[in-house]
Amino acid sequence: MNALLRWLSWVEAVAVWVGRLAAWITLVCVLILTYEVVMRYFFNAPTRWAHLTSTLLFGLLYVLTGAYALKERSHVGVDVFYSRLPRKAQAAVNLLGSVFLFLFAGALLLYGWDFFLASWRDREFALDNEAIPIYPFKLAIPLGALLLLMQGLVLALRELAFLLGGAHAD
Repeated sequence: MNALLRWLSWVEAVAVWVGRLAAWITLVCVLILTYEVVMRYFFNAPTRWAHLTSTLLFGLLYVLTGAYALKERSHVGVDVFYSRLPRKAQAAVNLLGSVFLFLFAGALLLYGWDFFLASWRDREFALDNEAIPIYPFKLAIPLGALLLLMQGLVLALRELAFLLGGAHAD
C-alpha cells in the first residue's frame, strides 16, 4: 500500500511540475510573439520562425497540461445535478467518467505514438522553415496522453478507495 501511495504522489508531483513548466513556456510564447510584432511592425523585418515556433509551443502546452488540469480539477464540467448528489454518488459518477477518460487518453496515446513515429522516421521539418523540426513537438502528444492516463488513474483509485472504505478522496 505504501508503494501505491508513493506512486500516486509521484504522478501528481510530475503533473504539478509539468504545469509549472507550462507557465514558463507560456511566457516564452508571449516573448516570441512580442518579438515578432516588434520586428514586423516597427522594423518591417518579420521573422520566418516566430509564428511557427509559438504555434508549436502552444500545441505543446495544450497536450501537456491536461494532467495538471485534471489534478487541479479545473476542466470544465456541467454540475447542475452533480453538485446536488451525495459524495458517494459523486465518486461513482467520477469513476464512470474515468472510463471515458481512459478510452480517450488511451486512443490519444496509441494514435499519437504512431503519429510521432511517422514524423520521426521522416525527420519531419516545417514546410515553410526547414530549420524547425516538427517531430520533437509531436512526441508531446503521446507524452501528454500518458500523463493524462496516469493522473486519471490516480483520481480513479482515490474515488474507488473512497467508495470502498470511506477514505477521503481528495
